[in-house]
Amino acid sequence: MRKLHKKYIILSISLTFFSFLMSLAMIFIIDPAGIYNKFDLGLIKDEGLYNRTQKYVELNKVKPNTLMFGSSRVHFLNYKDVQKYTQDKVYNLALGGSTLEEQYYFLKYSLETFDIKTVVIGLNLYSFSEKLKLIGGSDFDKELFTTGFTIEKQLKYLLEVPLLTYAKNYYEKDWKEALYENGQRTAYNQEISINNKPWSERKKEGAYQITYKYYLTWGDSGFNYLKKMVKLCKEHNVEVKAFTTAVNVYQLKVLKNSGKMDIYYKWKSKLAEITPYWDFMYVNSITKNSDNFIDGAHIRQEKDYMYFARLFNDSTIDIPNDFGKYVNKNNINQHITYLKKVNEL
Repeated sequence: MRKLHKKYIILSISLTFFSFLMSLAMIFIIDPAGIYNKFDLGLIKDEGLYNRTQKYVELNKVKPNTLMFGSSRVHFLNYKDVQKYTQDKVYNLALGGSTLEEQYYFLKYSLETFDIKTVVIGLNLYSFSEKLKLIGGSDFDKELFTTGFTIEKQLKYLLEVPLLTYAKNYYEKDWKEALYENGQRTAYNQEISINNKPWSERKKEGAYQITYKYYLTWGDSGFNYLKKMVKLCKEHNVEVKAFTTAVNVYQLKVLKNSGKMDIYYKWKSKLAEITPYWDFMYVNSITKNSDNFIDGAHIRQEKDYMYFARLFNDSTIDIPNDFGKYVNKNNINQHITYLKKVNEL
């Protein structure tokens, strides 16, 4: 009788272990976040499910010469509009909801690993908030940059990636085209993000009010990492192209109503002490037009060419004169005076 029980126990353990291995194999084959891409099942990948790890792996495959950094506002921008000017391999390393700490470690690794010539940094006010790290979570792992994507980390991915969420989204949203390409969100991704919603829904008034009022706080952490990023680029003779990401004028109104415009102006001044930049985040003819935006914070991908025409001094492109002001430590006081005048909401 004992032998029979022992046999059942061994058989149960074996079946459990086999089922576990089969589950891992299934996730590996389906590969929801597009990390492995070993099997072509015709499935659309949702890289956002494990975006930090996926970008680390893809970065090492692309081996770029130009990098784009920033939050989701840069994540939607088309790398080809930068490639037009750099004429080399460009990769969009922007991360939704990213901190400057994350951007710093990705930059440091890239500069030490690849032949980087140009770094484009989209600066978002909220990324500099001291409370940003308290909101949400991510799969960011600093060990990746020293150990690589080890067997242990691959196992962690296979165990953690939300397969059910992926399946639910796939079924409900009925994806037809790729959501991501070379690190960026595709035009199709933008289309399904808008999803024919009217501007009254897309501007997300309540979300911005909560974000600015309760979570936007002044601090030095983000600036310290930006300083380190600029210093690293200088040490590696890499050109830095920095800019502030435009937001719809409605979001500026929410920022003002939240009593946080003082942080906005201090932020602009502090940035000028660290690096020259092009400023687009203020009231101008582009930000006043909601048709130029996906929502209150994200400019449409088809409008991003204006950013890069300014950054790369392309005078052949027709851009409204009031969209984009070059700022450095010598003209920052004059620029702040200008901003306070045009930002009278």
